Amino acid sequence: MRLILVHLLILASAQQAAATPRDDLLHEATAWLLNGDALPPDIADRLMQLEPGERVEVLVFLRRSGLLTTPVWSAERMLAPAVKAERGE
Repeated sequence: MRLILVHLLILASAQQAAATPRDDLLHEATAWLLNGDALPPDIADRLMQLEPGERVEVLVFLRRSGLLTTPVWSAERMLAPAVKAERGE
């Protein structure tokens, strides 16, 4: 629970600075958690667009908050290079 509160405080202060895709995803994940929503179907694609270090941070948050229960992410997948978003997004 403390981890979630720490992330909420970090997110609040991060909103004052320029938001990054990682920050945006953490902010959305916090809203999903507080609203009792499930992860969206495209979460894996969105995570793969992040740099590996940022992806690991978001995965840890999702796992510890209870939002991410499956599937298991392999080390290779977690540390793979970021994939560019398609032009339609």
